Amino acid sequence: MRWIAPVCLTPLILAATVALGNGAEGAVTGYDNSEPPLEQAVEHPAEVTIHGSVTSSSGARLEGAAVSLAENTTGATNRVFSGAMGMFRVTGLEAGIYQIHAELTGFETASIPLVLEPGRSQQVHITLQQAFTIENQITVIGSAPASSLEFAEIRESLARDLGEALTKKAGVWQVRKGGIANDVVLRGFQGRDLNILIDGQRIYGACPNNMDPAAFHADFAEVDRVDIAKGPFDIKNEGGIGGTINVVTQRPPRNWHARGNLAAGSFGFFNPSATMSYGGDRVAALGGFSYRISDPYNDGSGKRFTELTNYKNDALNQRAFDIGTFWGKVGLTPSSKHRFQLSYARQEAENVLYPYLKMDADFDDTDRFGFRWEAQNPTDSIMGFMVQAYYTQVSHWMTDKFRTSSADTIRGYSMGTMADTRTLGSKAELQFRDWTFGFEAYQRFWGAFTEMVKMNYRPQFSLPDVNMTGLGFYGEYLKPLSERLTLTTGARLDQIRSEADESKANIGLYWAYHNTQLTSASDISPSGHARLDYTARPGIHLALGIGTSVQVPEPSERFFALKRKESDWVGNPLLRPSRNTGIDGTLSLEQQGSLIETTFFINWVDNFVTLYDQARLHDVPGVNNSQARTYTNTDARLWGTELNLVFPLQDHLFFSGDLSYIRGTKDPIAELGILSPNLAEIPPLRGRINLRFDYDYFFAAMEAVCSATQNRIDSDLSEETTSSYAILNVSIGVRRGRFGITAGIGNLLNRTFSEHLSYQRDPFRSGIRLTEPGRNVFVNVGLDF
Repeated sequence: MRWIAPVCLTPLILAATVALGNGAEGAVTGYDNSEPPLEQAVEHPAEVTIHGSVTSSSGARLEGAAVSLAENTTGATNRVFSGAMGMFRVTGLEAGIYQIHAELTGFETASIPLVLEPGRSQQVHITLQQAFTIENQITVIGSAPASSLEFAEIRESLARDLGEALTKKAGVWQVRKGGIANDVVLRGFQGRDLNILIDGQRIYGACPNNMDPAAFHADFAEVDRVDIAKGPFDIKNEGGIGGTINVVTQRPPRNWHARGNLAAGSFGFFNPSATMSYGGDRVAALGGFSYRISDPYNDGSGKRFTELTNYKNDALNQRAFDIGTFWGKVGLTPSSKHRFQLSYARQEAENVLYPYLKMDADFDDTDRFGFRWEAQNPTDSIMGFMVQAYYTQVSHWMTDKFRTSSADTIRGYSMGTMADTRTLGSKAELQFRDWTFGFEAYQRFWGAFTEMVKMNYRPQFSLPDVNMTGLGFYGEYLKPLSERLTLTTGARLDQIRSEADESKANIGLYWAYHNTQLTSASDISPSGHARLDYTARPGIHLALGIGTSVQVPEPSERFFALKRKESDWVGNPLLRPSRNTGIDGTLSLEQQGSLIETTFFINWVDNFVTLYDQARLHDVPGVNNSQARTYTNTDARLWGTELNLVFPLQDHLFFSGDLSYIRGTKDPIAELGILSPNLAEIPPLRGRINLRFDYDYFFAAMEAVCSATQNRIDSDLSEETTSSYAILNVSIGVRRGRFGITAGIGNLLNRTFSEHLSYQRDPFRSGIRLTEPGRNVFVNVGLDF
């Protein structure tokens, strides 16, 4: 199996060479949209070629944008779609005066006049402004280098949730625990090290075992796009040493609109959804609902995932998830300068199966409330102003009632955990000409109790009602130093206090294993970044950034405490915050409609939180085990590279691909039994190659995904080598007016394989390696009114 991934990646490497070679044949220049073209065509002097890219105002490259060119005199129109990384090309044009239009759901349509002269080609960069916002420059993530996953890409995806859909992007992996609720891994950083936001609102999963990651609590149907910022460069949000992912939900567009959508697929997947909205000059409103159900999927060998671990015979065909979501928004625009918005969303999930864990979710209910006030130029000196307030909560009950471990128990389960989390937060932001200043405050509550038959169902406060209170101030400065060079720099200061309820905390376990009785901690954390963006010449762009950010230990890492028969599981109140200092560099070459973009990064993480087994230090009544699984700090390094390539074979046919590589190491601590230099849960080299054809209303795509063997494993945590694999996915679709249909087949060759993410960060891991879905069919039908 070791040869599969290298063979699969060979076309990508060859294509990169070809693309660079083609680009070297002529000097390609980037132009202002209104400037006359300067480049001479060689083979067809009378023809004109237009090539370029479509990006958002945040710099994210936008795939799937419709780009139309209309000749003013004849009215002749050419229409193409931007491919991977937002690239597009139109050849064979006649000289004349044109109007170029670019449009994409969730963005304002852009229209640019162009004068095309015979025998000359033009490079065009089109920027789309995000729709329905008053001040587009006030963003959640700020100037951190970002990419995005758009609504169109999500709807064409075979994914069942956002965690799975995001793996389409270079540097993003998933942790699979079942048929849904996949966690996000960004450049080797797990969900705990990321800021996962919904419309800028902090939301956290309630489960101490991380069953329900934050991204799980947003439904596909309410999502407009997902912004992804990698590295320790986001100073607008506390924490997130590995990056920030912000899920942006839809806002009501102009006039009356409605959309009905039906998605269905293999393994009984069924997902109807609908939205309706009205957008007027003063009042706007939007509402929607979605319902998702599925049976357990089969892997390539034909086994249901319930057959891979200890599900009861009568639960093998138990529904894998049953989730209903509804949401609503109301917007008021009292003047051209001000906009107010209220929002609410409710998600109810029942009987969600997690074969990677020893328990499943009986229910997982979520509420999200939000308020936002945006202002544009409220005074002569203030360019933009934003105030946000929100409240999110998750209530979660999980048991092993579907497992053989619950047989012959008086309550129908041998273990169960009830967990609740609530977050109340606010943010205010002011934008001046080159400066942005902001303030953030939030309070996060997290509590859980656990019952086990071996402990006579005596409730243990495994998470003793921990409150985290954060207060932060930040400032960011963005200044063009010249026409080619831009500087961005910023700083932030946070104070975070974590405090457990002393009456519920199991102080005896802290004393037994960590020689402490602390139930609170206060941390003051400065962070900051600096970045230079330089256009060496049109078509060649370089960027270099350095940043530092701090992540306070999770309440579960500091204060979790659970007595168990096999071994105890205990947090470490003495954990120190993790600090990531990272360098990120990007080189982008755009030549004749082709693009090669490569990024390198290295992160030095002081006080990285890792797992280990701690021997008991003190004899404490009721603590009978000789050791516990717990946490400690060590220093770690994560470094790697990402490569994105786009090469147009024709105006409507694009070849694209990407490579992602990450390596993670840590400093061993021999006295604690931490001997392996490898970080756990680090994915191996992965490559992806795509061939996509877009013509008028039709598209067809073929994708190969390849992963190398991962044998750099953390033997301290009993990780095992994962074999390489290669899979093939295909899809086709039609977009005609208000109607759209997409169909696809995932894992066409029906391979049996597993991702390399061992998921060691929980006390109730089942110990199995969950295989990925086998061949599966997906159909998505949408109709706009």
